[in-house]
Amino acid sequence: MKRHARILFGSAAIAVLTLGVASASAAPLDLVVCHVDDRSGSAADTGIESLNGLKMLIDPINAAGGIDGQKIKLVTYDTKTDPQLAASFGTRCADDDHGLLIIGGSPSAVANSLVGVANQSKIPLYILAAASPPLTDNANYQFRFGPKVTQDSIAVADALAENGITKVAIINNSVPFGISGAASAKKELTEKGIQITSEQTYDVAATDVSPQIINTMQSDPQVILVYPYPADGARVMRTIRQMGLKQPVIMPRVGMMQAFRDLAGKDADGVLVPSSVDTKRPDVAKFFAQYSKDYAPLAMSPSPVQGYDAGTLTVKVLKDEKVQAAIKAGNLQGARDAIRDATTRLGDFTGLQGTLKGGYDFSKSHHGPTDKGFFVFVSVDKAGKGMEIVDPTKALKAK
Repeated sequence: MKRHARILFGSAAIAVLTLGVASASAAPLDLVVCHVDDRSGSAADTGIESLNGLKMLIDPINAAGGIDGQKIKLVTYDTKTDPQLAASFGTRCADDDHGLLIIGGSPSAVANSLVGVANQSKIPLYILAAASPPLTDNANYQFRFGPKVTQDSIAVADALAENGITKVAIINNSVPFGISGAASAKKELTEKGIQITSEQTYDVAATDVSPQIINTMQSDPQVILVYPYPADGARVMRTIRQMGLKQPVIMPRVGMMQAFRDLAGKDADGVLVPSSVDTKRPDVAKFFAQYSKDYAPLAMSPSPVQGYDAGTLTVKVLKDEKVQAAIKAGNLQGARDAIRDATTRLGDFTGLQGTLKGGYDFSKSHHGPTDKGFFVFVSVDKAGKGMEIVDPTKALKAK
C-alpha cells in the first residue's frame, strides 16, 4: 500500500512538474526588437537619426498600451562602425535578448555582418541605409528599406540624360561605398550614352586630393559625380572650389549628411543630391517638424524616415494573426519565421521615404524601394546649413 501510494505520489509529482514545464514553455514571448547600428563611429548620424525615427513610431504605440496589451521592448546597441561589434551585438540580440527582429545596419560593412547573423540565427533583419547592392541578393531573413547605390545612379543617369549631359567625371573614395557607387554610376551612365571623361579614386584618409581634382579638370566634364564619406567629401569639395571648377557637382547620399555639410561649410553650397525624402509631401514635412521639436533641427535626411518606416512595418507584422499566434504560444523561432513571411505579405506600402509615385514593394523583392519614382533632387545652400528641393533641369542649366 505504501509502495502504491509512493507510486501515485511520484506520478502526481511528475504530472505537476510536466504541467509546470508546459506552462512555462507556453508563456507569451516579449516583443523584443533590437536596434543595432552605428551611433558613435564614422556613420553615427545615420544610426542616431534612424533610432530617433524608430522611437517616434514605437513610443506613442507603447504609451497607448502597446500591441494586444504588450509593449514593444526596444533594445539598442552601438556598433561604432565595427563589423565585429555588429556581429556580436546581433548574436546577443538573437540568443540572449530573445529578439524577434533586428533593425539597423546603416553602414554597408555593418549590415553585411548582420546579414550573416540573421541567416545563421534565423532572425529577421530590417536593413536601413546600407547601399551595397548584394546585401539583399538571394535573401532569406534580411530586408532593406534604404535604396541601394545602383538606384541613386539610375536617378542621376536619368536626370543627366534628360538634360542633354554627355560628359561626366567620377571621383570616389577607396571604401566599399565609393567603389560600388562609382561602378554603378559608370554602368548606368554608359547605358545612357554618357561619356565618362575621368575616373579618379583616392584613399579615404588622404589629406590631399588635388591630383584627382587636377585630372578631373583636365578631362573637361560637364558634371562631376562624387562618392565620398563626409570628411573626405569636404576635402574634395574644398579642393574643387579652390581650383575654380564651375561644373555642377552631384554627391549621392553623403551630400545631405549633416557631418559633411558642417565640415564643408560654404564649399558645400550648390551640391546636388538625389534624395529619397520628398519634404513637399505634407506628411513628410509634418514628420520633420516633429523630429526637430523632439530632438534637434533636421530636414531631408533619409535616416529618420527609414527608421520610422521600418517601425511602421514592424508594428504591422507584430499585429499579424500568425505572428501573434506564435508569440502567444511562446514559439520564438515560429514567431521569427512568421515575421519574415508577414514582411513579404504586408510589405507593400507608401512610407515617408520615397515619393507618392514610388514606395516599398517587399512582395516582389527583399529589397523594398522601387527603382522608379523614389527620388527627388535637393541642393545644399546657406553655407551648408540648408537644403531645398530643386528642379534638376534648372540646377544643371544654371551652372
